[in-house]
Amino acid sequence: MMSSGVLMMLLFFKHVTADNSGTVVTSCEACHDQATCLDSPVERERGDAFQTWSVTCTCQDGFVGDGITCYDLEFCAKGSCCRQGYGWSSELGCVDVDECSLPDQPCSPPQVCENTPGSFNCLVPPEDDLHSSPGSDSRSVQFQCGGRRCPVGEDCISVGGTSLCADPCLHYSVLNDDWRSTTNYGPANGYHCDSSVNWQGWYRLFLGNTSVQMPERCVEKYMCGTEIPLWLPLAHPQLLEGVVQRSVCGHYYYDCCYRRQNPIHVKACYGNYYVYKLVPTTTCNMAYCADVNTTVCSTCGVFDACVSDNETNWRCERKAPELVCGRSLLKVGLPNFYLEAAGLDASSAHLADHRCSSHEDRNGTVWYQVERREGRCGNTLETNATHAVYSNSLLVYPVDGRNDSQPFGFPFSCVYPLETESSLDVAIRPLPLTDHKVVRVGAKAKASMSLYRDTNYTQPYPAGQPVTLIAGSSLHVGVSVEESEAERFVVVLEDCYTTESPSPDNLPQTYMIQDRCPTNRTQVTVEESGSSLRASFSALLQGDYRYIFLHCSLSLCDQRSSSCTPVCSRRRSRSVSKSIRLKPLTIGPITWAQSLE
Repeated sequence: MMSSGVLMMLLFFKHVTADNSGTVVTSCEACHDQATCLDSPVERERGDAFQTWSVTCTCQDGFVGDGITCYDLEFCAKGSCCRQGYGWSSELGCVDVDECSLPDQPCSPPQVCENTPGSFNCLVPPEDDLHSSPGSDSRSVQFQCGGRRCPVGEDCISVGGTSLCADPCLHYSVLNDDWRSTTNYGPANGYHCDSSVNWQGWYRLFLGNTSVQMPERCVEKYMCGTEIPLWLPLAHPQLLEGVVQRSVCGHYYYDCCYRRQNPIHVKACYGNYYVYKLVPTTTCNMAYCADVNTTVCSTCGVFDACVSDNETNWRCERKAPELVCGRSLLKVGLPNFYLEAAGLDASSAHLADHRCSSHEDRNGTVWYQVERREGRCGNTLETNATHAVYSNSLLVYPVDGRNDSQPFGFPFSCVYPLETESSLDVAIRPLPLTDHKVVRVGAKAKASMSLYRDTNYTQPYPAGQPVTLIAGSSLHVGVSVEESEAERFVVVLEDCYTTESPSPDNLPQTYMIQDRCPTNRTQVTVEESGSSLRASFSALLQGDYRYIFLHCSLSLCDQRSSSCTPVCSRRRSRSVSKSIRLKPLTIGPITWAQSLE
């Protein structure tokens, strides 16, 4: 456990001015021993009832600094006052050295040098930074160690007395001060400060025996056993981002980021924990917080991520496998780094049918695929009035596993919404292997409609071009749907009508087929509907239209669960079946002429 003495020092306002005129503080107690504290009235705003005062710390003659810290000019001129990464200035005291502007660049090409207070970062160039997440502002930091550039994700760490490139996730110190909890009220239990701590290397936060992380939300002032609790204004990095730099905020007065602390380094580790490379705070009383709300993260599995929608309430959420729901294939991908962390053998994996085990290693992810058909490799298919759901499970065995080893199961489902406007309202039963099922939504069924020259529906008019017909001739319309389950699903003509514009919503609408049945049997004949993935009808149109557009709405019907053949009587009635509405189709314009000459 790391402890710190109780230091009582009131806080100062931002910021040090270059003209050495001093720093505004809340009390003279914040001033250095060799500084003068000056009280001066602040010009009142109109309507202010009370006079307010400004307290300023200014270094005395023979000293230089911001008033909070004052340097002896004569003593420090000998070069013994500034910490590493800072240089001496006779006007300002110890100031940061911009290593990135020095002739001897500290970073090796093609790395990008970034100056930080008292140090610098060597960043992976953007075009080579394959570790950062898409849309992330994070840039991976690379460290130097004895003239050698460490791999991304490693730091120059002392291991057994020798400095070498190593993974900080495996070489860290435990920081388990219970007073750092976000629920610990400083004024009641005493203030702590991290300014005088000799931080060495990397640290992992604990509360008791439970691993936690720094808060990503504004923490109430006086919490975490201090006056100014420190928290991260940006989210923690992702697993593949390596080591990143994060700014640190301190809450005081009414400003969540009243104090911007020197940045720290952070890395995400397998097992849902983080390690931090901490630095001394700029002053007291400031201390790093441990978020008690993140204790749940220690219960997450190796394939889970600890996530939050509001940075306050956290939960475990399955992040692997990746799932792609295609029109003809279901693809499942497991990142290699997850498999290695879990000790699983990618070559041992198979789907519900153990004979389906072929896989492909592509860009760090092992992919498995199965044809989108019921029964293939153990696929199951469920339907309701709006969705078709294909489910299976991927089973992976331990690296040193035997034939009787218990596999790690990844149940998954692909949901295909085949209605124009739909929501995921189908009930999916979780498989017994685990409660965590990966579910993705696939594309809608692809349908097409054509106008034909003949009653055999073999000679279509060119698609996308206007069609001119002799007045009084018949329309021959054919529809087809691409669907892998041809033995199970059939297409049904729901409604077909014409308008005088390309929009299916415009009025007036003249119906030829409505509620699956012809509106006029003497003029409309349904040749095929509800028997296959093709449908067709012919219609004789009368009228003096200049041109028309034809629109048809379709549905897919599961013929295993209901009767899909429309039943039409002289009194039209809508057939009841479990059908799935598709997006309406449109062809046109269709124009009329007395002759084609």
